[in-house]
Amino acid sequence: MDEVIARTVDSCTGCQLVSLPDRPEPMRRKKLPVTPRTDVAIDFLSPLPSGDYLLVIVDYFSRYKEIEVPRKITASETSERLERIFVRLGYPQTITLVYGRQFISTEFETYCKRRGIHLNNTTPYWPQENGLVERQNRSLVKRLKISQALET
Repeated sequence: MDEVIARTVDSCTGCQLVSLPDRPEPMRRKKLPVTPRTDVAIDFLSPLPSGDYLLVIVDYFSRYKEIEVPRKITASETSERLERIFVRLGYPQTITLVYGRQFISTEFETYCKRRGIHLNNTTPYWPQENGLVERQNRSLVKRLKISQALET
């Protein structure tokens, strides 16, 4: 009888509409790199009231972060900003990033291929997969709110 009920519920259109979505696969812990600047995560922080964006780059080994403030978030602008940082600190082996238009463009992919950087794209609409940079972004937003409140 249990099997009949399960099949009936599984095939019921109304039940499928109101049921909870399938749970995502459990996240696997990312293996920590053994040296600095081997694997970095990047993401853009939403536009600030000034219209600027924050490009946040975080090293998985040391948790060291770099922040750039570009006016545009195009692939070429992103590549230029990353180049400034990577020339100074060294090119990583991999970059973990969210599914943004500037990150999935052929121009950005070409930039990374020329420098031997492998791209790890995270699952769209699942920011927890790039949790390190998302956590840093949350911390930055708090600090920005505090500094803005103190100015007024």
